[in-house]
Parts: sequence; C-alpha cells; structure tokens
Amino acid sequence: MSFQYVSEGNVEEYLGHASGGEDRAGVRLALSFLDHGVTSDDVIVDLLAAAQRESGERWLRNVWGVGDEHMVSGVTQRALDAVANSTETPASGSLIVVACAEGDWHSLPAQMFAEMLRSHGFAIAFLGASTPVDQVAALMARHRPEALAVSCSLPLFFSGVTRLADAAHGLGIPVIAGGRALGVNEERSNRLGVDAWSSDIHSAVSTLRAWQRVGPPIASHSAVSNQAAMLLQFSATEIAASAFASMVKTYPAMASFDARQLARTREDLTYITQFAAAAHLVDDVTVLTDMVEWLKMLLASRGVPARAVTSGLEALAPLIRRVDPRAAQFVCDAVV
Repeated sequence: MSFQYVSEGNVEEYLGHASGGEDRAGVRLALSFLDHGVTSDDVIVDLLAAAQRESGERWLRNVWGVGDEHMVSGVTQRALDAVANSTETPASGSLIVVACAEGDWHSLPAQMFAEMLRSHGFAIAFLGASTPVDQVAALMARHRPEALAVSCSLPLFFSGVTRLADAAHGLGIPVIAGGRALGVNEERSNRLGVDAWSSDIHSAVSTLRAWQRVGPPIASHSAVSNQAAMLLQFSATEIAASAFASMVKTYPAMASFDARQLARTREDLTYITQFAAAAHLVDDVTVLTDMVEWLKMLLASRGVPARAVTSGLEALAPLIRRVDPRAAQFVCDAVV
C-alpha cells in the first residue's frame, strides 16, 4: 500500500475495519499515514471525513443501518483523537473558539475542523455540540478569543448560527462559519450575520491569518430579520399535523402504512416545514429542494414512492402560505 496520499481503496479498508468493530485497526491505519509523511489535514479530510460521508451514503441507500453508521462514527472519533494527539504544533497564542450552532449535535465535523486549525498553530477552545449561546458568550467574555468559528451541519440550525454571531459581535469578536448547511458560497452566511464563510481549512486559515495581520473586521453583515420564517419554524409541528390529516384523505396509499411509517410521515412533514423556514431565512430555495431530493432518495431505498413526498408538499403548501407566503412558494417550487 502506498502512503503518499489517501486513496479510495484506503477509505474502503478503513470502513471495513470500522464497520466490523475493529477500532484499533482503524486507528492504526489512520496513524500509519502520519508515520509516512501524510499531513494530519489530509488524513482528516481524505480518510476520516471521506469515510464519514460514505457511511452516510450507505445509510441513505439502506445498505447500512443506523447501528453501522454509529459504529463507524465511534471509530472515527477515536481515530481523530489519536491523530490529534500524535501531532504537535506550537500554538501561536491566538485563541479561536470553535462551536457548533446551537441545536446542532453533529460535533464530529466541527472537531475535525478544530483539530486542523490546531495543526496550523492556532490555540483552540473546542466547545463541542450545541453549546447554549449564553454559555459561549460568557466564555468569550472571559477569554477574549480572536475569532469565533461556527460549524453548521443542517439548515435547521441557521437561527443558532445567527444567535452565536450576535453574541460574538456584542463582544467585538469576528465570526467565521462553515459546514455543509452553509452551501457553496458566502451568501447564506452573509444573511445569517456572519463575517466570513469558509469552504475548507485553507480558506479558513487564510481568513484568520488576515484578521491577525490587519485586525478583526467591523461586523458588516447583520442577520436579515425574518419574523415570518421564524414563526413558521416554531409552528412546524402544528402545521405538519394538519398536513398529515389532509394527506390521509388525498393520498390513499397511506392506508397501508404501519404505525412506524405513519409516525415517520409526521416527522418528515415537520422537517419539510422547518427546511422551508430555513430556506426563507437565507432566501435560497435550494435549501429546501436539496432536502426534498434527499428525502425522495431515502424513501425510495425503503420502498416508498416519490409521490408520497409530492403529496406531502401539496398538503403543506396552503397551510404554510397562511404563515409565510415566501416559504410556501419555495414549497410549490419543490413540487416540480
């Protein structure tokens, strides 16, 4: 095996160890790349993060169950800790606080990012999953970091990004954000009140180094106030219940659903409503349409036709329109 870089075959080998509960073998494989000169950034991105993505894809396709995915995540957590403990980079003294958006319990991507920042010489305070905003603010007030880095994995937690940005700005601390939910450019982050968006570790380091040289930016991006979207988010469960009752009448196939499938349908309707609210918060319909396509793939792999999703969208649209017409238009766009 070549250790010059991490290949797809290496990722498959790692997944074989991790999904089989061979955590020590998985950790040894990750560390072997460091021993042969591969950077810790590349091990984290090309092996550990790639394995996590593939694990999620296998769950989506119904190849793996939740237990398999969680087993892989557990091994990846141990491998990440081992990689971090094997890499010693003197800190520059510049403290960066890394936090997940409030409500976001997917801490592993944020921890990967924190460890990569550490490998570039930053002092890091990693706060883990969904730390309450007031607690983050209190910590920043005590330690006065040079920046707050926020990770957001799902659009459901956009409002948590804004609350963290507001708390940091109240202390004169700039905010950089990244994560899958924030898309492929800075537009979503800007609307959430963040100072800079990062697509990867290299752009994040470049931004943070620039802030070190010239001083922190004056907060130039204020979160766009959107009362309708916020009300829709808070009303999602109630709206989903009404849409469910409508679907029972308009989608006859539901008569064959068992109790688990019916409960999952209610949950899916709630999520669709919340994603519609999130799409309106950042004025980006792809937040919702991407979620709908993902949901169709998920359900198709489990024998549920796409028509079920379409029926749900059609039931939701008029109910959402009463609260948030813009979000309702996004829902109609997603039907097409």
